[in-house]
Amino acid sequence: MDDTSRLIFGDNVRRAREALGLSQERLADDAKLDRSYVGGIERGERNPSLSVILSLALALKVAPYQLFEGIGEKPSIVAVEANDGLAIRFIYDQFDAEYSLPKATQPQYDELISLMREGLADIKRRSYAVSHSFLRAVQIWPDANPSDLWTFLINRAYLDRGNHPPTNRRLNLEQSWKRASGWALEQVLVEHYGSFLMTHGIAIKISNKSEKSRFLGTIDDTRIVPDKADVLILYVLRGSARLLGVVHVKSSIAERRTDDVPMSQALIGTGHLSVFWTMDSKSFPSQSPTNLGEFGEAGTAEISDKRRDFEEHGHFSACFSYNKNTQPTLDAKEVAARIFVCDFTNPDDRFAR
Repeated sequence: MDDTSRLIFGDNVRRAREALGLSQERLADDAKLDRSYVGGIERGERNPSLSVILSLALALKVAPYQLFEGIGEKPSIVAVEANDGLAIRFIYDQFDAEYSLPKATQPQYDELISLMREGLADIKRRSYAVSHSFLRAVQIWPDANPSDLWTFLINRAYLDRGNHPPTNRRLNLEQSWKRASGWALEQVLVEHYGSFLMTHGIAIKISNKSEKSRFLGTIDDTRIVPDKADVLILYVLRGSARLLGVVHVKSSIAERRTDDVPMSQALIGTGHLSVFWTMDSKSFPSQSPTNLGEFGEAGTAEISDKRRDFEEHGHFSACFSYNKNTQPTLDAKEVAARIFVCDFTNPDDRFAR
C-alpha cells in the first residue's frame, strides 16, 4: 500500500476498534499482535501482511474488505483554500458544487470533520455527531449563514461515506441522515437555548412518549397527538411544571408542516404556544447552489402559501428561521403570526424572548 492507502487503512482499523469499544492493547491481544505494531498500523506507518489483515478483521468482527473501504475513492466533500477562506466542494446530484465559506481555515475544517467522524464511530450517537458538529460549526464561523452550514457542510459531510466507520459504510446514508438530523435539530434547539431559558423558569425538553402524554393529555381535544410534539415548553416553579406549549422543529418549511397544523391550532385555541422552528433549507442542484429557503419575498402581491400559513392564517404562534436568506415579516405589517430570523450567536434573542 502507498502512503495514502496506509493512512486510510489505519483509520478504518482505528474506527472499527473504537466502534467496538476496544483499546489498542485489547485489539492487539485479540489479534495476537504487538500493541505498538497496532498503533503503527493505525497511524499509517506499517504495511501489514495478508495474515495480519485477516487477524485484524477477525478481531474487529468485520470482513477484510471493509478495512480497505475508501482506498482509491474520491471523497464526496473536500475543502480547498480560496481567496478569503475556504471553498467547500461536494457532489450535488450530477454537479460538482461549491459553497464559499469566508474567513475559514483548513485546520478549522479538519477539526470539524474529525469531530463528526468521532461521533459517527458510535452507531448509537449519530444524531449527537450531527448536533455537536453543527453547534461547533456555528461557534467557529459565527458570521456564516447557519442554514448554509447545515445544508452545505454538515449534511454533505454526513453523506460522505469516508466519514463513517467501515462497518456502517453500506448504509443508505440519505435515509440515515433523515433520521439522525431530525433528532439532531431538536438537540441543537435544546442545547443552545436550554440553560438560558432555565434561568427564567422555562424548560424546553425532548420528552419521551409518556411525558408528552402526561402534559398534553390535559388538553381535551382529539387533534392533540403527543407524538407530533417535537419539543415541550414547560413553566417550572418550585419543582413542578406546567405546559406552556410546543416547538415544531423542522429542517425545511415543507417538511410535514401541514401535518402539524391541526394540533397547532388546538394548542393555540387553548392558550398554549405552538412555535415553528426551522433551518428553512431549500436549494437546487447546481454548480453554485443557493440556499434561499421557501418563504419567498416579504410584502409582495404574490405571497407564497408557506408564508400565508403564518402571516394570514396564523396556523402557528410564530416562525423562527435560522436561514439568513429568509425574509422576515415586515415590521409595519399587521399579521396573524410573524416570521423572524435568528442565529446562534446569543441565546438571548427573539426566540427566547
